[in-house]
Amino acid sequence: MSLRAVRWALLGVTAAGPVLAQGVRVTGSSWWQGIDLRPFRRDSVALSATVPSGTVRRASDGTVVSCLEGSAWCSYLRASDRQLSQPLLHDLSVAGWGLGEGISFHAHGRVRTALGGTESAWPRMNDRFDLLDAYVEVERPVGRLRLGRQWSLGDLGAYSYDGASVLWRRAGIDGELLGGQALVQGLNEPYTSEEIGQVDDLPPEQRAWLLGARLRWRASSGMHAMTGTYLRVLANDRSGLYAERASLDLATRGYGVRAEGNLALDVASGVVNEARVRVSRRLASLDLGVDARHHRPFFELWTIWGAFAPVGFDELRASTGWTRRDGAMGATLSAARRAYRDPGTGLQSVALRTDGWRLAFDANWVPEAPWSVVANYGIDVGVGASQSDGTVGIARRFGEVGSMGGTVSARQTIYEYRVGTGRMLGAFAHAEWRVRSDLRARVEAGQYRHRLTNDATGPDWSQRRASVRLEWAVGSDPGMRR
Repeated sequence: MSLRAVRWALLGVTAAGPVLAQGVRVTGSSWWQGIDLRPFRRDSVALSATVPSGTVRRASDGTVVSCLEGSAWCSYLRASDRQLSQPLLHDLSVAGWGLGEGISFHAHGRVRTALGGTESAWPRMNDRFDLLDAYVEVERPVGRLRLGRQWSLGDLGAYSYDGASVLWRRAGIDGELLGGQALVQGLNEPYTSEEIGQVDDLPPEQRAWLLGARLRWRASSGMHAMTGTYLRVLANDRSGLYAERASLDLATRGYGVRAEGNLALDVASGVVNEARVRVSRRLASLDLGVDARHHRPFFELWTIWGAFAPVGFDELRASTGWTRRDGAMGATLSAARRAYRDPGTGLQSVALRTDGWRLAFDANWVPEAPWSVVANYGIDVGVGASQSDGTVGIARRFGEVGSMGGTVSARQTIYEYRVGTGRMLGAFAHAEWRVRSDLRARVEAGQYRHRLTNDATGPDWSQRRASVRLEWAVGSDPGMRR
């Protein structure tokens, strides 16, 4: 759909709303950001200035370079000079209701522009417009029908498609059937779009169809629930699969204990991508929980990345949370340990670490009604690298007018399989205020300072950031009462 056609469609809906519908609500936001970026550029160095021999070498300054046999030069990617990127995003949502009994219309579009600077430094700036969703909905007590661009959300992620969905309800059970032209996850574009071809050497040659079903059951007591989902994405001519997935989600409560579990299966490959069980219970002012999880990355069948057989990990996590009775103070502590599967690669003579652990602490404090303080710290030690970070923030509210505050943060990274450490210090201030009941603004600005120590190599990623966001609305909200 062209940008001009979509603009006229949105303008037509807005203008015709008062005539065709009993109510129309238009909401929008404009978000400007100013960010220092250092895009990568390909550079070269003479073969004679690298050591040792082979296709992968090091330059005199420690930079890892790639050398082709028979060539006198080796190439590498380096960070270029800083460039100020100023993306400006506009979101527009339209909702109209009262077109008939239970009939409504919904649309959400996004426009990407820039205020000077280098547009190519920000992702997808060449894609000026995205229609995120646009559908007509017919709602009845026994079910719901939607036609247009919409989303399927659940344990399998977010799938966008152009088509129809039918939902049916009856005595604690509801089932849904959906189908239409599939869009790529996270991209909201057809499978043959130019965006995929720019980053993947083997993009799909055909568009795809999405077919799915979902069944939910909830006990009348509300103590037990179950959801099953099945999704199938196949090529336009049905000659092959792009993805076939299924998931099962269970939840139950009894005797003060809550148990949850979910399973996500790659049916086409016969691989379990996600399996998780969580048991939690509240004792006095403490919330106790234990999680057991298995994870393995998922890739659709059209991409070559799945051929590398990415390994997964198994994780056991325990957490405890405490909240003071008046709610003025709270803290959460969690610890986890991971075990990675054997990748089947690497040097046989050097045993690589196959486990990792995480530790995290969060706290919040409200010393007085308008003031609040939050702090967190986490450390993550994994295969060949580790990272720790902490943040402290303070904010003050001014009634319904708005709020202001600031945060300071610190992060330390020990780089993967290298001798060297990187440290990042940051400080930011923010303010938010309500200009009118239908207009709100937020401003944020700060800076990150990057330092390399212990002979670590790499560019200086110090960065300045600023943003201004305006949110507005026109029309009444049907969910609000006087």
